[in-house]
Amino acid sequence: MIIFGLGNPGLKYRRTRHNAGYLFLEELARASKKRFTNRQLYRQATLRIGKKHVRLIKPNCWMNQCGIVIHGMLQGEKQDFFVVLDDVNLPLGRMRLRGGGSDGGHLGLRSIIESLQTCDFPRLRIGIGQPSIDTEEYVLKRFTSEEMRILNRVMIHGMRGIRVLFKQGFVKAQNYINSFNIEDIELDADGL
Repeated sequence: MIIFGLGNPGLKYRRTRHNAGYLFLEELARASKKRFTNRQLYRQATLRIGKKHVRLIKPNCWMNQCGIVIHGMLQGEKQDFFVVLDDVNLPLGRMRLRGGGSDGGHLGLRSIIESLQTCDFPRLRIGIGQPSIDTEEYVLKRFTSEEMRILNRVMIHGMRGIRVLFKQGFVKAQNYINSFNIEDIELDADGL
């Protein structure tokens, strides 16, 4: 199994909203006490989730070129994979696991769909909220400290969802992940 996390390389983009896919994979690796190593076109960490051998891949290219790297890695191999990415159409604090669909205006997802010539692959979309400014400017801005606090809660739930995926299958994982709403958790924490 390969999990591809989308983002832009370089320190300039490290904690930007567009790098939610990278951030998710970094947390998944950290939870398993694994580190990413450099390859020519990507960074990789390898771990086990349950009985599954999992490769975490962060393409080392611009978002709108990631399909070329992913296609190159999958070419000639029958590998299970899914993609983790940011989504401006979901509020911060929400996630969506889907088995396929359109690119929704996401240039990284568009690159993958064009390179693989299919939109039938699973993806985990992490909500980053709708911009009140130009979308490109918004996704390239860093998360605020409050947004990072929310994102960290979301990523913990998402990592649990990945474990559900490997142990109980896609449908159970989809139900688990898609039902998460940070506002419900916050209300419970406040005792309301």
